[in-house]
Amino acid sequence: MRYKVDNKNINIPDQVIDLGIKEGLTRQEAVDRYLSDEGYAVDPTVAALTEKAKAAGTGAHNTAIKAKRKAPERKPDEIKRSVIQGLYEYIYGQPTVTGIAITNVERVIAFTMVDGENYELTLTRKRKPKE
Repeated sequence: MRYKVDNKNINIPDQVIDLGIKEGLTRQEAVDRYLSDEGYAVDPTVAALTEKAKAAGTGAHNTAIKAKRKAPERKPDEIKRSVIQGLYEYIYGQPTVTGIAITNVERVIAFTMVDGENYELTLTRKRKPKE
């Protein structure tokens, strides 16, 4: 259907009008709704509700108010560090090991054997079981 608004000819799909009629609107109400949705006409009721929603913050998250999450600050685990250091010193003294390195001071030691194979030792502390 062709409709004229402000000296502009607008082609409104018949499916849109038929859908509006099925929803209980009159033909003119369906046309007005399409023009409002597409931005050709301004419905004062819709404009007032949109302003009210924007003022209430609906549809948009205000990130300035929400605090950013900080990563927790970890305390150093001296026991794990000493175990890793002890394992490092033991492995370092072996004649078949080359290229040894502590990749994580509380967790991982990486090394290469003489035959060219790479290995990693990972230290994990388990929690006490709940009672």
